[in-house]
Amino acid sequence: MKTWYVTTEAGTAKPMTDADEISAAVSTVRSGESEFFVVEPEPESETSFIQASTWTRGVILGRSYVMELRVPAPEGYKHYRVRTKRFEDIESAVSRYLAGRAPESGVWTDVTDEFVDDVTDD
Repeated sequence: MKTWYVTTEAGTAKPMTDADEISAAVSTVRSGESEFFVVEPEPESETSFIQASTWTRGVILGRSYVMELRVPAPEGYKHYRVRTKRFEDIESAVSRYLAGRAPESGVWTDVTDEFVDDVTDD
């Protein structure tokens, strides 16, 4: 089984292999126990991770989330972002990421240019 490292507001990256355990950690954002989560194949990965955080908690607008995904690419990585009010979208994206499947096209915005200084040309 592949080991993933999961970080929440509760502490440092914790190695996890069980999908249910990862799902429980991710759900801490939905419940409000944590403001964010990061799932990555190694601690502090520069080229591959998925993360989400609470974006708004307004009474009128309700809770919404921002999710970011970074995947390896020939030029270093691609970085994508999506905002959603549906936590199910986050759970689905995490499942796809853990399974090694590409993100759903048309849903994500490519924001790699915001991080262009981080991309190295080797």
